Amino acid sequence: MTEPFVGKELSARKFTVTDRLLADYHNGLALTRRTDGKVPTLIASDAESAYFNEIAFANHVGHLWMRQGWESFAPISPGTTYDTSGRIRDIYPHRDRSVVYYEVSVKDSDGGLLFRTHHHQSFLREKPAGGEVAFRDPSKKPGARRFAVPQGKEFGGLSRTVTLEMCGEFFHGNANYHTDRQASKSLGFRDVVVGGRMTMAYASNILEDHFDDAWWQSGRIDLKFTNPTWPGDTITARGVATGAIDGDADRSGAFVWLSKDDDTVVLVAEASVAA
Repeated sequence: MTEPFVGKELSARKFTVTDRLLADYHNGLALTRRTDGKVPTLIASDAESAYFNEIAFANHVGHLWMRQGWESFAPISPGTTYDTSGRIRDIYPHRDRSVVYYEVSVKDSDGGLLFRTHHHQSFLREKPAGGEVAFRDPSKKPGARRFAVPQGKEFGGLSRTVTLEMCGEFFHGNANYHTDRQASKSLGFRDVVVGGRMTMAYASNILEDHFDDAWWQSGRIDLKFTNPTWPGDTITARGVATGAIDGDADRSGAFVWLSKDDDTVVLVAEASVAA
């Protein structure tokens, strides 16, 4: 296996928005489909996940998402096939991990850019002593509720209890550390790790509801994962519309976060659309 390197061009692939993909997305998140027929923006993240083996270090034990960004330029359509490509932009250290930052673009048949992701995947440099990945106490790390909620109009409030069955549906019935306890333990985790694509989809959902068409045409987000989510956790997605962005009056912003019932924060994000 070739280790990742900065500048690596990822393979050209195809990505199709199938009925199965849409069903797994909505059933796995316990969400109903929109009545206007719009495809959720985060459906396109399924294209990004296909590149894992091209960007991964050889040691997969304890690998986790750390940060994610995406930009939406136009909606994608059911039943349509798109072209995807990507490259590794950077590899940098973070505590005991190496983080691979790579971009993936989704384009239509005419080469028009519809969606672009900015993914930061972290890999332990050494396997953990005893084989199990240790997590810091959520109450003693930045993921605890230490941020100040900005002033603005509140939105969201979407809550779901994530079950193992939901994880299985979302990831198309594939056995991996997001769906199968044995697979998760083999990577050093005490239980199934609810996929970052699931938790950030809830953040995207409330942004879609709040910004509507503007989100599909011009949405941007910078999202940081702060604590893992486990099956059985109840998580709630909340947001605050913050208005014009300092230094960029042409965009309107929002702050979004997901938290568990005990106030453990799962992720925080800054988002915006064209004003």
